[in-house]
Amino acid sequence: MRNATATAAAATVAWLVYGLIFAEQLVNMERGGGLPWHEAIERSLLGLVACWIPLTIGLVAVVRRFPLERGRLRAGITASVLAVAAVLSLRAVYVWALDPVLGYWYDTTPPFAEVLFHSVRFNFMLTWLIVGVAHAWVYAGNVRAGRLRIARLEAGLAQARLDALAAQLNPHFLFNALNAIAELIHHDPDAADGMLVALSALLRRSLAQTPGEAVRVEEELALLRQYLVIEQLRFGDRLSVRIAVDPDCRDARVPPLMLQPLAENAIVHGIGRRRGAGTLHVEVRRAGGRLHVEVRDEGAVAAAAPAASGHGIGLDNLRGRLRVHYGEDWALELQTGPTDSSVRIDLPLRIARGSEAAAAAVALPA
Repeated sequence: MRNATATAAAATVAWLVYGLIFAEQLVNMERGGGLPWHEAIERSLLGLVACWIPLTIGLVAVVRRFPLERGRLRAGITASVLAVAAVLSLRAVYVWALDPVLGYWYDTTPPFAEVLFHSVRFNFMLTWLIVGVAHAWVYAGNVRAGRLRIARLEAGLAQARLDALAAQLNPHFLFNALNAIAELIHHDPDAADGMLVALSALLRRSLAQTPGEAVRVEEELALLRQYLVIEQLRFGDRLSVRIAVDPDCRDARVPPLMLQPLAENAIVHGIGRRRGAGTLHVEVRRAGGRLHVEVRDEGAVAAAAPAASGHGIGLDNLRGRLRVHYGEDWALELQTGPTDSSVRIDLPLRIARGSEAAAAAVALPA
């Protein structure tokens, strides 16, 4: 229905423009001073436009039904030839039937065979030109439709990849959290109970998010705080947290569950491997049109060698989600040392419209 409406509108506009040009020619080229404008317009509309608009719409419909394309050339050629023959015949019928009334074409209306001959002689190339333009119109529409289908398929593929990555990440985090609770439940039941309550709240918040949909930094911070409550119950005085966020970055949009895997990586592979206390630093700042995120842990000398670069599922999963969200316009840098390690992420700055700005820094309560 939409294609038919667009075709009718395009044919009407094209022939009205051509009819106006033809009327101008009648005014300027007619012997004896030319026709008056109102007569030229009338002759153009009745003698030309009124006939060719429906004929053009019919030609386009035939071309749309039987286009010249691989595997259907014979059918397309046959349909085009028959359509052209029909148009030339209908144009002849139109002239032969109306000429006695309008007198636009002949002084005396000749037999139909002569009118048909003149129709073929004067309209053959015009009709095939319309067929060619119709094919270009149909091909252009098919290309647009194909690009739209490809774009939708690519968007669906990207969403499927994000869903798969989220499905991988959530069980990974849950497994680690349950292991931490299992470590505490025998020698500190109260702390284990507090961790279960915090884990329940964290899971409710994370499951409420739409997989793959970007979220505000402020929402990521709220999720991170709930995760860190669990880790502080686990590590006690060994874990301190410092979070600093630029005020104009709190409404920036980032992939969901971006900060929590970074914090988990720093705690498990950094502070958890060291003797004594350690501090987790989370910084989010703006630099021009870029968003810089850094998660750093620092403390005493590690009790064991740091894990290999990549640090398991968390960072690999995050790299995959960043690639889906930003293509190649992002960077993730991991640095490790004997007393500290850090992950720095550089992203395009995308601000969530219509959201409220928050405070400049957040301090996690002990």
